[in-house]
Amino acid sequence: MKKLLTLLFFSLFISSAFAKDCSSEAEKGMNSYQNGQYEQAIDFWKTCTDQGIEHPDLFYNLGNAYFRLGRLGFAIFYYESAHRLNPSDKDIIHNLKHAKSLTKDKVKEAEENPILASIYALHHLISLKGELLIVIGLIWLIAAILLFKVISKSPRNKNICIGAIFILSIFLGIITLSAGYKIFVLETETKGVVTATSADVTSAPHDRSQTLNILSEGTVFKVLSIGNGWVEIQLGEKIKGFVKTTEVGIIDDLL
Repeated sequence: MKKLLTLLFFSLFISSAFAKDCSSEAEKGMNSYQNGQYEQAIDFWKTCTDQGIEHPDLFYNLGNAYFRLGRLGFAIFYYESAHRLNPSDKDIIHNLKHAKSLTKDKVKEAEENPILASIYALHHLISLKGELLIVIGLIWLIAAILLFKVISKSPRNKNICIGAIFILSIFLGIITLSAGYKIFVLETETKGVVTATSADVTSAPHDRSQTLNILSEGTVFKVLSIGNGWVEIQLGEKIKGFVKTTEVGIIDDLL
C-alpha cells in the first residue's frame, strides 16, 4: 500500500488540535508502530482520541495500524474518519480504496460522470477550514476596497474598485456555497462500518426479529437512525434493516 508505513504526526505536534497535550502519546505510538508493535501503537493513539482530539493524520495512522493487524473493519472505520476530515488527501484515499477492495460485500455504484468528478475534485481541493478562512479574508478585503472607494475622489479608482468588488464577490459566493455544502454533508450524512467479523441485518430492532442479510467486516453503510442499542442502516437500494451497535462503528460518534 502506498505510504502505508509513513507516519504524519510531525504536523500534529504543531497543530492546534493537539492543544490538550497528546504529543507524548502520539510520539510513543509512532515509536511502537515503527517497531511493529501495532497493538501498543493503537493504545497510545486512542488515548488521544479519547481526549476528543480529531485529526486526519491521527485517524489515518490508526487505520494503518489496524490494517497491519488484519482488522479490516476498524481500519476502514478510521480511514473513513480521516477522509471525512480531509477528503482531498491522496494517501488517505488510496489506503481507503485498497482496504475497501478487500471486503466481501460489494455494492455496485453508478458510473461516475467525468464532469461531475471534476467538479467534486475542485470542491474538495481546499479543506472546509481553509474555505472558511478564505471567506473571512475575502469579506475583509471587500470591506477594505469599499472603504477605499468611498474615500477616493478619482472616478477611475472608483470604477476599478467596483470591478474588483464584483470579481471578489463571485469568488466569495462560490467558496461560500462549497463550504456550506460541506457543512451540510457533515451535519446530515452519517456513515457506519461493520467492525465485527460479521453483522446480522434484522427486520426490526430486537433479537427475535428475522435476519434479512449478513454484512461482512469492513462493509460501509448509510446510517438512518440510532437508538436503544440498534442502528437503522441502508446499503445500496436493496439492503435496509437494523444492526447492533456493538458490531459496528459510527463515524459521527468519533468526530
